[in-house]
Amino acid sequence: MLLKKVICFTTAIIVLSTSVLASPRLSTDTDEVTISKNSEGAVKLLTSDVPNHRLPTDPDGWITISKSSGGETKVLTSTAPNNQGYGNYGKVVTSYMYVNDDNTFCVIDFSNNTINIDTYNSQTYEWIKNKKIAMELPLFGGVYCGSKYNFIVFGQNNISENDNVITFKTVKYTKDWEKIGAADYSNNNTIKPFEVGSLRMTEHNNYLYVRSCHQMYQSRDGYNHQANITYSVDIDKMEIADQFSKVMNTDYGYVSHSFDQYIAVDDGKLVALDLGDAYPRSVVLTKYNTILNKGKFSSDGMCSSVDMLKIAGNTGNNYTGVTVGGFEVSENNYIAAVSTINQNNGNSTKRDVMLLITDKKDSKNVKQVNITNYANSKEDLSASKPYITKLPNGNYMLLWEVFAEGSPRNMEVKIVDENGNTSKELTAGTTFMGMLSSDCQPICINGKVVWYTNGVSPSGEPERTFYKLDFHAKN
Repeated sequence: MLLKKVICFTTAIIVLSTSVLASPRLSTDTDEVTISKNSEGAVKLLTSDVPNHRLPTDPDGWITISKSSGGETKVLTSTAPNNQGYGNYGKVVTSYMYVNDDNTFCVIDFSNNTINIDTYNSQTYEWIKNKKIAMELPLFGGVYCGSKYNFIVFGQNNISENDNVITFKTVKYTKDWEKIGAADYSNNNTIKPFEVGSLRMTEHNNYLYVRSCHQMYQSRDGYNHQANITYSVDIDKMEIADQFSKVMNTDYGYVSHSFDQYIAVDDGKLVALDLGDAYPRSVVLTKYNTILNKGKFSSDGMCSSVDMLKIAGNTGNNYTGVTVGGFEVSENNYIAAVSTINQNNGNSTKRDVMLLITDKKDSKNVKQVNITNYANSKEDLSASKPYITKLPNGNYMLLWEVFAEGSPRNMEVKIVDENGNTSKELTAGTTFMGMLSSDCQPICINGKVVWYTNGVSPSGEPERTFYKLDFHAKN
């Protein structure tokens, strides 16, 4: 996708001021300016008297714009501003950011069936170059930028239940995004990969670990059930090293239905987080007992699981009232950031931000930290999916949007430690105007927490907005 211009916001927490990155100050209310060259070499400096407007989205969060010529409707991007994330089902992440070693960062954006990789200067946010990656299979699964290589997972449906059909394809690229290998994964009980869930990856000792979801072969009851799926790849050989795709139980890391999936390595073992609506009906933490060796994670087939948040309702009811925004492994704890209704109140509809914290040494010790209390507010307030970003000092930044009567009101930011305590860096939550992406995980770049959204300018041109937050208190 050709982005004609880039807008940047810089907000300093505490003093709540905005500043322009790299251009003369303009007499505007919001201090928005474009500072980047587009792919045609043009440089534009544009005031933003018209606020960056929220575009209407369909239920899946895809921005659509109608062209006046011929009445054509075109899907522009999936990196919509956060549409509250209240759906019952998960979806693959389509927008990513990562930092390079050469004072640049990249945005990876999947839209219009195209994978675009844009490189920017980390200091000025000037656009440098674009690269397009060809789709290897019809479905996009996700991206992982590793220590030495980058990876993209593709997929395709297998409605005929043919064991020879490749349903997951993991492609290996250089850090400059030149393809150098691929691992095909078939015979894995899959008719639809990435179905109503996500896909995330991690690496350890030269092996890539992938956790996603799939709709499975027809079972005895005549249904095609959905569950999570996990596999590993030998990065050197680009071969499948281990996998688990069967129907089983939580002792094997199996969750069904699983509407969101996270994965990490801690102390040489896999840990994972799933949003389950049936078996179990909870935000469930899975700890694999097997020490990772040559990519093997399920040698003894045993895991321990912890219900970090039990979900009210009947088993298999797709509505959970929960959206997971992030999963982190700290020195002493496992931390999940969620938005949730009051699970003890059957009539609850308002969402609050909550941290779910499990002690590594005592996994049954789960602490639920209420970050907001909108449920008891006299106003009709509710929280979007919260993002959690690890800061260089070991603390975490929480970001979420506040909605009043279904419309966006403002954003909230709070810095916490690994136990969910408010950091001394902030005495209270900070409020500012802005918007989050539907799926772009904020990252740290040069002392700021940064994320982006894609949109359309008042003139109808595609535009990208970067939001940046200082995370250090001011003296």
